[in-house]
Amino acid sequence: MRNLNRILFLSGIILFTAFSCEEEKDDPADYVPIEIKKITDFGCDDCRITLKHEFIDDTSYVIYSENDFNKYVEYYTGTNPPSIDFEKYFLIIGDKYFTHGAELREEKAEENNIEIVYFVSILRLDTDSPTAVKYHAFFEKPEVEKTVRVEIVYKN
Repeated sequence: MRNLNRILFLSGIILFTAFSCEEEKDDPADYVPIEIKKITDFGCDDCRITLKHEFIDDTSYVIYSENDFNKYVEYYTGTNPPSIDFEKYFLIIGDKYFTHGAELREEKAEENNIEIVYFVSILRLDTDSPTAVKYHAFFEKPEVEKTVRVEIVYKN
């Protein structure tokens, strides 16, 4: 009888432990770097893209389809037009205007389980010439929907 009580007691502890352990979930603060692709990564070595003139307004646009790409983006190409699979990729594109000199210094991106953040670092230059800093990045579409955020970081 004692052995049966011990077996039942140990079985209860094992069952209690098994069911009381919660599955660890990813902490939303756990960001990991993700790859940025440029227009030249899509089979067009000499391509450039920019927002069409009517959409230049210091706003970043997130483009999920070829129709939106054609609506908002102007591209200049040489021999090969870009081949972008919008089923697999999406685009973030924008222009930032300054009353002084500035240049694009660095781009990086991170994601966690709820969002993708694209960081654009802009360096202020010692000139009074107005400048536009143009930026773009393609990302693989995540398996689950995530918020997309653009962070402009200024460096002196």
